[in-house]
Order: sequence, then structure tokens, then C-alpha cells
Amino acid sequence: MMIIFDLDGTLWNTIDATYQATINVTSNMNNINKISKKTVKTGMGLSLSENAVHYMPNLEKEKREEILKQINNETMKLLKEGKTKFYLGMKRTIKKLSQKCPLGIVTNNNDEYAKIFLETSNLKQYFKDFIGTASYNITKSEVIKLMLKRNDQTNGYYVGDTKKDLEASNEANVTFIHARYGIEKNIFATYNIKKIIFLPLVINKIEGKKC
Repeated sequence: MMIIFDLDGTLWNTIDATYQATINVTSNMNNINKISKKTVKTGMGLSLSENAVHYMPNLEKEKREEILKQINNETMKLLKEGKTKFYLGMKRTIKKLSQKCPLGIVTNNNDEYAKIFLETSNLKQYFKDFIGTASYNITKSEVIKLMLKRNDQTNGYYVGDTKKDLEASNEANVTFIHARYGIEKNIFATYNIKKIIFLPLVINKIEGKKC
């Protein structure tokens, strides 16, 4: 059994860093309407191409995706500099779970984004694998399947905070656990946690044993 995590809204909160990056990149661009913090927040969990439309629907595809790449690069720069917010108890929970179960990360962003999380959190040694879907031309559900396969796992959990995470989990045939403290609060899921520290308890109940 493998536990796979989403990043944004599940392990860390990057809304402030992403919003600051958006301001840094677009403030002097006359052809872009002001992008609000609310827009940034509601874009969390979308793929990079989906966010390009979400942020700049008035621009042509090639232009908006180029600007979104700039925003993403600026966000990663800020995160490397320490503009990170880890959820309370996240590190302790990851260390505890890693003692019994292999852990992985699947994010809509790219591999570099996941690497920054592992470096800034000092949790690299506790994760067996990570994949950023933006670095590959496959869906999130396919990436989840790929991670299980290359780690010799036949079943697993996906912990995420959005409806898209739920849908990807269903498509990948893994058990979804909703991180209700993240971006999307009102998702109907069989299993959910109000804080990440409760994750081991929920998995123990599902498995009927200690993970």
C-alpha cells in the first residue's frame, strides 16, 4: 500500500507566494487585466494550461501560456527563498507515516516544483517517489497509476483537496482522502480529514490496522 499526496492545499499553502509572483510578473503588462488573489486561490489544483485560461482568458493561447510559465518560474523562485507555508503538523505526520508505508507525491505542477517542496521541507528522505504531471503528457490519474506500478504497489491512497483530485483517484482506482483544510472544502468524499495530523488515524480505521 502506498500513500500518495497532492501538494498545494494538502502539504503546503503557496497562495501568497503564487499571488506575489503573479504581481511581480504582470504588474507592468498593459494587455492583462489585474489578477486578484481570489483568482489565484481558485486556480489552485488546476493544471498549468487550465490556469493560463483561468488567469488570462482574454489572451491568445500561446501568449497566456508563456506568461503563466513566467509566473510559475517566479513562484518557484520565491518558494526556494523560503516563502513557504507548511500545514501545522505536516512534517511530523509524514515522518510517522513513512515508518510503515511508502509515500509519494503527484502534483499538477512540474517535477521541479515537487523538488522544491522536498528541499525546503527537508523531507526528501521520507518520500519514495514524486511526479509532476506538467513534466509529462499524461493525466493525473495516469500518473498515479504509474507511480504505483514503478514502486511495485497494487493499491494505494491519494490525499488531495480538490474535486479534480477525487476524480483522478476514482479513475486510478485508489482510495481518496479529502484534505478539507485545503482549497475546496465542500467535496463529498467517503473519507476526509480536517487536519493533516488526523491522516494516520483515518488510514488505520480503513485498514483495520496500524499503517
